[in-house]
Amino acid sequence: MNETSILSKADLLARTLTMLSETVERYDLFADQMDVVNNPEAATIFRWLSDKQNSRTEVVKKLSEGLELPHISPWDYDWDDAINTEVPGHSSAHYMMTPYHTLSLAIDVEQSAAKLFSEIERNAQSPETGKLARSFAREAKEFHEYLIYKRSEHPVPEVGWDEDHDPPQLLE
Repeated sequence: MNETSILSKADLLARTLTMLSETVERYDLFADQMDVVNNPEAATIFRWLSDKQNSRTEVVKKLSEGLELPHISPWDYDWDDAINTEVPGHSSAHYMMTPYHTLSLAIDVEQSAAKLFSEIERNAQSPETGKLARSFAREAKEFHEYLIYKRSEHPVPEVGWDEDHDPPQLLE
């Protein structure tokens, strides 16, 4: 999401809903992938993250009630793993990742979202849009801090955590 493209409260809400929806989809995908590779700890955390994002989505939907939100076509937001750091990239998950890694990924996502919403607030063309962006930035920062706390409950992985002497093979 390019902060200069946010022209109104409705635009901010529409783009935030799109971002949250994509994040939920990505966390669900990661959870499913972790189930397939028998990594239930990571799968559980990804599902918890998805539920948290779904809750945030419901709040944004309520804020959007009565507003006509612009339609955001995929080509209008031009997100990919390199650009959209508010959504975890497809290559972010590793089949041997630990809860520490899973939470670190989410910490990075929330930090990026907080930064983005702060930029939107600074560049807002209306006080209403700025106020809303500020509240989204604050929420992202609070969740970021909570995730750091949650991560502290898990051990830092040892060097070589991702070494697998019998890695999975793709069937042809």
